[in-house]
Amino acid sequence: MADIFSKLIGTLAVILLVSAFIGSSDILKRIIKTDEKNSKKWKYTVIVGLLGGLFGVYGNISGFNLNGAVVSVRDIGPMLAGFVSGPVGGLLAGLIAGVHRLTLGGITANACVVATCCIGLISGFFSYKWHSILKKPYVAFILGMSLEIFHLCVVLVMVKPFETALDIVKQIAIPFVLINAVGFALMVSIITYTEKQRNLVIETGRMQSELTVARTIQENSIPNIFPAFPERADFDIHASMTPAKEVGGDFYNFFLIDDNRLAFVIGDVSGKGIPAALFMMVTNILITDATQIGGTPGEILTRVNNSICEHNEADMFVTLWLGIYDSRTGKIIASNAGHDDAVVYRNNGEFEFVKTKHGLVVGAMPGVVYKDFEIELGKNDKLFIYTDGVPEATDKDNNMYTMDRMLKALNEHRTESPKDILEGIKESVNEFVGDAPQFDDLTMLCLENTSKANGKTLSIDATVDNLDEVIGFVDAYLEGLECPMKAQMQYDLAIEEAYVNVANYAYGDETGKAEITVSNEGDEVTVVLKDSGVPYNPLEREDPDTSLSAEERQIGGLGIFLVKKNTDDVSYVYENGCNILTMKKKIR
Repeated sequence: MADIFSKLIGTLAVILLVSAFIGSSDILKRIIKTDEKNSKKWKYTVIVGLLGGLFGVYGNISGFNLNGAVVSVRDIGPMLAGFVSGPVGGLLAGLIAGVHRLTLGGITANACVVATCCIGLISGFFSYKWHSILKKPYVAFILGMSLEIFHLCVVLVMVKPFETALDIVKQIAIPFVLINAVGFALMVSIITYTEKQRNLVIETGRMQSELTVARTIQENSIPNIFPAFPERADFDIHASMTPAKEVGGDFYNFFLIDDNRLAFVIGDVSGKGIPAALFMMVTNILITDATQIGGTPGEILTRVNNSICEHNEADMFVTLWLGIYDSRTGKIIASNAGHDDAVVYRNNGEFEFVKTKHGLVVGAMPGVVYKDFEIELGKNDKLFIYTDGVPEATDKDNNMYTMDRMLKALNEHRTESPKDILEGIKESVNEFVGDAPQFDDLTMLCLENTSKANGKTLSIDATVDNLDEVIGFVDAYLEGLECPMKAQMQYDLAIEEAYVNVANYAYGDETGKAEITVSNEGDEVTVVLKDSGVPYNPLEREDPDTSLSAEERQIGGLGIFLVKKNTDDVSYVYENGCNILTMKKKIR
């Protein structure tokens, strides 16, 4: 019995090794190339049947003779073919192995042919009906034992004399049944495992392909062509995003609201991967839509937060820094929802953090009211915003890059363009991190006021008593430009008429604010008068008929007429609850 075990195990080991190699490779797939659904299934059945038959033939050759019987593991071939390709494949393998067994002769030849064919057919039937159950090794072992017992019963029935058949069965029963049953169970385990691994590889490839598509969609959802506004000479903006994974939770965006105002935002979503990327895209769309509708950054974030909180079953949140830049004045109105403070470079100075109040992160709870604050950028001033992946980048020893290193790198590149500044920061971060894996997304945005105009702004109570201060403020600017006296006096008269009109009528009996901004592009000086009083467009009034005497003319309209007469261009808009009167004049 020990010899029988030893010989059968040796043959079984070879079959297992070969089948494992075939199962883990793409040999069958390459031969059959079943690209169209089920169109070449018959080829698969035939090839598996032939392969099972060859295993059976090898089992016959490797078996040994015992009183006219060939003891072998031939039945594993038909069992395997039946399990993989069903009754037809099992029967084909059984016929091949059985016919070969018939050529070897012996008193059990006919019985073995019948048994082997039936085993392939029965194994295929069980696999066809209960394939998922048969994948369990213990079920395969039980079926294998049952089939080999059936084989021995066929020998007892067909082989004559019965005593000889019984003597053979007694000698081989235990090793014959156990080895073939164990072999079938191992074979099923190998096939099931390789099938799982192959499906895992396919699924991984599919997921990788989907992630690649998702990354492309995400990259195309934000501005990625620079220079972004090559036709604009009054500002320059550049941004970059480097996700830590295939897709990221960081984002930035910028777009023109109108000819003069640029909206820009940077955000960092909680979490990583696909969920964060989806949340990021939804937030970006909501902010863009809300900004186009109108309002200050604080009002926009308030609306966006309420929208997100209505459908935030995943309890995700996002930090946001949203600003609206007015290229006419260099002013940024901004709001911060739990994001890191911005860094600002003042011309001929250094980058410094601008400390502002932070609101709650967006998505945490509804009803949060976000506040606005202002940052003014003069000529060549720059603003830098970023996500925490920059200062929190870590090296192989888990040391952080830190805010101090970021500020130092910013100042090393402070006089460069926004694009070069971002590239310098990224290079500095990469040099610090070295070979350590990127832990978080790196997202940055830099805005520079590149306008040739220098500008100053005065905010003052809109009262007639403050007229001298307003005129003095504008005159100081004009004198700095060496403005001719005639042009200065004409501008003074226009400003006086416009300002007194605001002081007397904009706020009724109450006192409100007036904002005067003066700037220039070459010899053209622009004065912008802004108030948040009653909406009123003075340009809608018809010019008075100056050919008539004072007694004959209708009252009113002379003030704005003088403004028009003493300037080159006057325009009016009502934006964000403010009257904005813009006067332009060439001083030479």
